[in-house]
Amino acid sequence: MWWIIIIAIIGFVIYRINKEHKEHVGTHVTNYGGMTGKYGMVINYLKSGGQTIQKITKDSVVLVSKSMTWTLDYVGFNLEVKVKGFMPMLGDIDKKWIFPDKYPQEKIVEEIENYLNWQMERLKDITKNF
Repeated sequence: MWWIIIIAIIGFVIYRINKEHKEHVGTHVTNYGGMTGKYGMVINYLKSGGQTIQKITKDSVVLVSKSMTWTLDYVGFNLEVKVKGFMPMLGDIDKKWIFPDKYPQEKIVEEIENYLNWQMERLKDITKNF
């Protein structure tokens, strides 16, 4: 008997959290044109590097190429940008940034660009030795 009450309470808590998340995403993402509307500059920057959109949901975008996967997730009041991939001679790439909701997209692109330039410099240093 008690386990039914516990399951009902857990179910209710999960329902409330999910409902609040949907309302929050609706207010902070959907009302701005969805992920592609709100974060269009970041998405277009990644697409200009050869990425194509593989999946779009109400709170995430996945862009892929042959060697990289970029994931943009709206979590809480933050945009989480993750890259996973492989670069010859450097190996696996796995990086995550967390940007506050109102963080300028120009700065997001700049931080991503700085990271990619740093990776390219590492590659140049490695190839000098060969």
